[in-house]
Amino acid sequence: MRIQSKFSSKLMELVLDVRNLYHTFIFEFQRQDVLTSVDLHVKPGEFVILTGPSGCGKTTLLTLISGLRAIQRGSIKLLGNELFNADAATRLQLRALIGMVYQSHHLIDFLTAEENIILAMDPSVRAERDMLVKQRRARNLLKQLGLEHKTHARPAQLSGGQRQRVAIARAMACRPKLLIADEPTASLDAENSGLIMQLFRELVDTDGLSVLMTSHDQRLHRYADRIVKISDGRIIPD
Repeated sequence: MRIQSKFSSKLMELVLDVRNLYHTFIFEFQRQDVLTSVDLHVKPGEFVILTGPSGCGKTTLLTLISGLRAIQRGSIKLLGNELFNADAATRLQLRALIGMVYQSHHLIDFLTAEENIILAMDPSVRAERDMLVKQRRARNLLKQLGLEHKTHARPAQLSGGQRQRVAIARAMACRPKLLIADEPTASLDAENSGLIMQLFRELVDTDGLSVLMTSHDQRLHRYADRIVKISDGRIIPD
């Protein structure tokens, strides 16, 4: 299967298109429906916030979209490419279209900010000249996020907001088409939360990135182009 690397001439081609998605967990031989008939789409250069109470299915949906969990029933397309039942090579290619930012930064403690970002880049490129390209890319990302002075700092030497910005740079290392963020500001204070949201907004406005983020904080909704509500595993119509 050939992965589409560019948008078609149709301006409304979706970066993400989820159709009729279901997901069920089995706990002690009991069935629990987590997602039911979910439809969701994200356009190119669109910032969408997915909101709902804890346990409503937000994180499960993101893990399915990102390929971290197998699809049981339904369709997930990334740039027009179907994820359901794709072979391993295709899934890997599709996964490269997505950058992930988690609630916790998950940086590797003994690596510098630059090294954490480089680690997320293509591991098959090992030549020294390519490493220089990687270093340049990592430093440009850190500069874009206001952290050029923290290139050689390790996570313990960074504030919470700085660590999360490094995590965003790491998610952007492979130039994804879609950035998925799962409650990325939940552990941050109001000031750092605002900085992260402004960064996302800038990436959408200046780079044309698409962002799908979960949050229950209504104060952050003003940064998004669209709010999608989910409850008990179902998308609530506008």
